[in-house]
Amino acid sequence: MLTKEKNLMPDVTGWSAAVGEIFDPFQSEQLQDPYPVYALARREEPVFYSEKMKMWYVTRYDDIVAITKQPKRFSSSGAIDVPLEQTERTRRGIAESWIAQGSLTNNDPPSHDVIRRLVSRAFSRREVAGLEEPVQRVIDELVDSFAADGHVELVQQFNFPATLRIILDHIGVDAEDPMQLRRWSDDWLAINHLPMTPDEQHATLDRLLECQEFWIDLIEQKRRAQAGDLLGEIIRASEEDSSRIPLLQLVNICMTLYVAGHTTTTDLLSLCVHRLMSDREQWQLVLDDENNIARAIEETLHVDSPVHALMRTTTEPVVVGGVHIAAGERIALLYASANHDEKYFAADRGFDLRHEYPKTHLTFGHGIHFCLGAPLARLVARLSVRTLARRLPGLRLSPEHRTAYVVNPIHRGLAELRLDWTPVGGR
Repeated sequence: MLTKEKNLMPDVTGWSAAVGEIFDPFQSEQLQDPYPVYALARREEPVFYSEKMKMWYVTRYDDIVAITKQPKRFSSSGAIDVPLEQTERTRRGIAESWIAQGSLTNNDPPSHDVIRRLVSRAFSRREVAGLEEPVQRVIDELVDSFAADGHVELVQQFNFPATLRIILDHIGVDAEDPMQLRRWSDDWLAINHLPMTPDEQHATLDRLLECQEFWIDLIEQKRRAQAGDLLGEIIRASEEDSSRIPLLQLVNICMTLYVAGHTTTTDLLSLCVHRLMSDREQWQLVLDDENNIARAIEETLHVDSPVHALMRTTTEPVVVGGVHIAAGERIALLYASANHDEKYFAADRGFDLRHEYPKTHLTFGHGIHFCLGAPLARLVARLSVRTLARRLPGLRLSPEHRTAYVVNPIHRGLAELRLDWTPVGGR
């Protein structure tokens, strides 16, 4: 691995050291606002190494786009795995289970291309447009459950259950206990992204092996029933001679569709509503013209991305941003930093629905791994914000709200979002 001389960086919000020493996605101040460190890196050390995370970080827009265009040199296998200290039992259990299988985000051609073709139709713009009525029905049912209360904790009472039901309905999973699926989702994110004690690792792994059995049983049920839903179609297509996808890889596909379909959409919705509630002028733009809702969603994706980074692994020695990196090194593509790159975006821009951009954001990725679920995420977020605006008069942040972000080095979302409003007929 290449090492670099450490230069002293200018003081930024109280820090003065090499970027790799400063950078800590688990540190409370950076968890609350990572963007000053990202700006420092783009200016002084756009490609830096973090000893804490055991990875290189790439922060500028052009460098990240260039990497996404070279999948042979920068492998996406392990794209969602943060290098962590794990026990031998944990490593072996992961290697022998569905967790180690690649499907969409964490896979390379030609396997990636086969799987992407299997699921792409179900997330096309035309297909998603036909989901507006059932998605709106789920949203209305949940808002009905608290509209008369005058207050809500939006993340747990609306965002999670709405996105959970919508994606399960879409792929054709009628789960007796949807919240169990959510717990498995949290476990998968934890074992990939968070430091844990050996006991925590083993307990999490055991639960994820139970998750594996759930999906294997469901796949077999749908195979026998020749189910006509999305999951049934994927199962049938996976058995064709031209694709022939192994069972554990099929389990990974199921979990990827489910987790990607609700976790990041939940975070997008939380971040968007929080931004709007924190700036009454911007919220008024939405109330005055519902066409601004789509702009609010894109502004959130640009300014405060729910996906901050995904990883690559070098397959040969490379040079990125003038830095030599050896083969076999892990690289994090900091999309959230690229979305603020001063080369394309004004350095002092805040959240403003009136912004126009010369470049699109990278929140949904770029190149062959561009997120298939982007149209569905945008639809769910747009209909949700529209419904909240129409049905909850005087919607505002509650005095009890405290802004706290979920601890995760590649995802960004709110732990809670407390809102108040004036119920219809209330005082």
